[in-house]
Amino acid sequence: MPDRLDRMLALVRRHRPRVRLVDRNTVPWMRLPGELARPFVGDINQRFTTVLGDVVYLPGPVERFDRDHLAAVLAHELVHQLDQARSGPWFYASYVLFAPTGRTMRADWERRAYAVDLLLAHERGGEQAVLATRDRLVTVFAGPSYGFMWAGRASAERFLQPVVDAVLDGTLAQQAPYRDILRAWRGEDAVPPEPEVA
Repeated sequence: MPDRLDRMLALVRRHRPRVRLVDRNTVPWMRLPGELARPFVGDINQRFTTVLGDVVYLPGPVERFDRDHLAAVLAHELVHQLDQARSGPWFYASYVLFAPTGRTMRADWERRAYAVDLLLAHERGGEQAVLATRDRLVTVFAGPSYGFMWAGRASAERFLQPVVDAVLDGTLAQQAPYRDILRAWRGEDAVPPEPEVA
């Protein structure tokens, strides 16, 4: 039976048939932003994954990653790929724009993708794992990692809480694309069977 990484790659390829996984450190123009941001957020090139269209730029060679960890990364990045495909140039433009509420518009895109991290945390360890992941994400949203995309920890927690609630009550697992991601993670059929009509 295919492992999680194989299943997640199959799901990603259903949406992005030409997906490629590339070590960002082998691409000079991908290393440059990381070098410029290093004084503010640390070594992006060794910590962060970036996705542009069909290419997932990893912070190292594919072989370096634990297969389950890479499956989780690809699940997160698939949400970005779907949003990029649906929103086109607006995705890229809005990712760097500031909203009038003390946050960047990238926070909306990142909340959608980090919903995967919360969903998979629930799979691994239930409510306690979700709450621990939420606390980590509050730091991500309110801190320098993404350029302070949200103003303040308490506000970032309020912004993330509806997703946390949707994970805990099971509603997120019923929504696309999270439903298919979760089914691939579990090894279930990618498409649920049609209900029988009596």
